[in-house]
Amino acid sequence: MSGIPQIHELWITPLSPVHMGTDEDYTPINYVIDDDALFEFDHRALARLPEAERRRLDGILAARANEAMLRQVQGFIHKNRERLIPGAINVVRTSPGIAALYASRVGKVAQREENGRQIHNKLEIERASYRADDRRLYLPGTGLKGAIRTALLDDVNQGRRLAFRDEKNLDMQQRLLDYTMRNLHKDPLRLLQMGDCHWQGNETLNSAEILFAVNRKKYPVTDARGRLRKSMAENEDLYQLLECAAPLRLRAFRGQLAIPDPRGVDERKLPRHRFGFEDIARACQRFYGQLWQREQELLRKRGYLDEEWMQQAADLLDDPDLRQRIEAGRAFLLRVGRHSGAEAVTLNGLRSIRIMQGKGRKDTWEDSPRTLWLAARDTTEQRYLRPFGWLLVELADPGRPLPAWPAAEALQERAGKVMAGWLEGVHHRQRTLAEGLAQELAREEQRQREAAEEEARAAREKQRLERLTPEERQMEDLAARLAADQAAGRKEAGGELNAMRLQLLEDALQWDDPALRAKAASLIRQTAKHLPWARKRKKEAQERLTRLEGGA
Repeated sequence: MSGIPQIHELWITPLSPVHMGTDEDYTPINYVIDDDALFEFDHRALARLPEAERRRLDGILAARANEAMLRQVQGFIHKNRERLIPGAINVVRTSPGIAALYASRVGKVAQREENGRQIHNKLEIERASYRADDRRLYLPGTGLKGAIRTALLDDVNQGRRLAFRDEKNLDMQQRLLDYTMRNLHKDPLRLLQMGDCHWQGNETLNSAEILFAVNRKKYPVTDARGRLRKSMAENEDLYQLLECAAPLRLRAFRGQLAIPDPRGVDERKLPRHRFGFEDIARACQRFYGQLWQREQELLRKRGYLDEEWMQQAADLLDDPDLRQRIEAGRAFLLRVGRHSGAEAVTLNGLRSIRIMQGKGRKDTWEDSPRTLWLAARDTTEQRYLRPFGWLLVELADPGRPLPAWPAAEALQERAGKVMAGWLEGVHHRQRTLAEGLAQELAREEQRQREAAEEEARAAREKQRLERLTPEERQMEDLAARLAADQAAGRKEAGGELNAMRLQLLEDALQWDDPALRAKAASLIRQTAKHLPWARKRKKEAQERLTRLEGGA
């Protein structure tokens, strides 16, 4: 199908944390966590470290690359965190639980296997998709389109079972949408284009936060003693660290959905199924709206739900004008990204989800998962949990502003004040540390200048000494010894100063140059003022000095 596409502008509000990932991770060699903030930095921040620290890092990196070296790098970065924070290129809010995990494990061995092999903590945090220019998150259009496709397939299928037992997913989609690989133009979603949706929210609001993804049993299961059993992941303390789009950010993302216009196209080239925007909106709302209701009821019943978050989300969705737009096919729910759940990516009636039974037990296939992955601020939380992946999508009418949304606007204002306070605290911390780093670098620069000046002075002094005659050098050495003894208050009758002046006195009597003889005599008399002659040598020394001065 061809034809001029109809462009629809969409505004998206994350209702819960959303992780739509990329191939990158935060690793503890390019971030530090301080209090409740993750600070990401690049090579420029490392280049601003004091020279001694840069040399130390170079020494670590020069070693053989292995886990021990990586732990050393992590420890180095953590130790220098206050020097790196001012140069952060990105700041993301974290929870106290994540900060505590980082502090307890960075640069350390996490555990040992049974054979004694050390396993180090990589502390990798899975990044969400982001723009390189400003580090703001965006929602990839491919993931959004995939979620839309699932809802439309479910709408076409209407809960029917598979055509045959071993029907593959692609065959099922081709059957439902009535196309084949030979006539892909008949796929009604092939030319539907969903662009990336970029952050448009208030600059004082964070587009991201870092959370734990924890696994919890969907339904209570007890052991023989009546105790609640944990999920396999919970028993093994398995969790993930995910960067997520922060929830309840009013119309924080904007994008475009292009839908092919069939008008003027040969009917024989058109797909059997055709979807306009209202068709898409109604299919998504029907599929994901039911899932939203079931999930909220389950989470509340199990006691997992963060009630404050749930009430805020419910207040947004209960807005009368928004309900009208949902009913009119102008807005809809969507679920996307990591941990959106098997039920959100499979069709009603066709659902067959693999249930892992654990070591030594055969896996089974069921129509519903037994566990949930939920967003948490700490790995031990059993309450105050939130689901992943929920979005509200609104259609913007061309040339008209989006309708007012009082509940969301009030929530946004409160969140903005909280975030403004948090950001001011973060920036104050950065400014304070930047001042300290600047002073440290200034002191280092001053020391380097002084060292350079001392090195230059020493070089000049070396050159001067090299130009001296042996006689001048001998007097120079005695003068230096005299100055050192005077500074130390040292007066040793049998010491080095006395030995050196006696030697000079003896040698100078053999010199022919009257000026050198006079200079030597003057220097020797200066030593006598500091260290008088011994009584038994005084008369002899005076006589020899007189001969030296008289040239006889």
